[in-house]
Amino acid sequence: MTQPARVPQNDGVHALRGLAMLPLLAACADAAPTGMDAGPVPVQWVSLGDGGCGARARRVPTLPGVHVDPDAGTPVWLTNPPSSGPHFPVWTHWGAWTGVPRGNWVHNLEHGGVALLYRCDGPECEARRAALVAVMNALPTDPTCLPPVRVRVVVTDDRDIVTPVAAAAWGAVYEAQCVDEPSLRAFYAMFPRHAPEDLCADGAYP
Repeated sequence: MTQPARVPQNDGVHALRGLAMLPLLAACADAAPTGMDAGPVPVQWVSLGDGGCGARARRVPTLPGVHVDPDAGTPVWLTNPPSSGPHFPVWTHWGAWTGVPRGNWVHNLEHGGVALLYRCDGPECEARRAALVAVMNALPTDPTCLPPVRVRVVVTDDRDIVTPVAAAAWGAVYEAQCVDEPSLRAFYAMFPRHAPEDLCADGAYP
């Protein structure tokens, strides 16, 4: 049975159930390592949202953000989806695109951005994309950005994620079985601008 994208309306009460654990995750984020030191074992998964999509997130160790040649092969990352490490020299235009290589949007993470990702492997593909775009469009404007950029978010499909929906920030990952707006908003609120380069300039890919 096709599972529709889930974008709850007026779901604040249910969202608080998962958000109660966010201070723990945020505290771990402040203490997370940066650079070559992989540090401690990744923080355990923390459930977000009301549980309907199985949304969860965790902070993870980071690798240095070094530039690599796009023609030199696929970079090696610590997590799936990638959340730090080697990336291509050109970062992605903020917004929604299809088929963005991981090496490009990982560069956006280094600039303090968040990637909202969906698996495009069936009839749910367009619904997932539309729901994630709606989540992006509803996020509060980043005061450090200048038009035409409003928020530091990239929405794109990713065939290698292990859940239908995922997200990544520098040193943090998120996964869910469907699009859950409250938990995605919580993830975005916690992790944008927590990266080596706090930069809202627009990219050049595609």
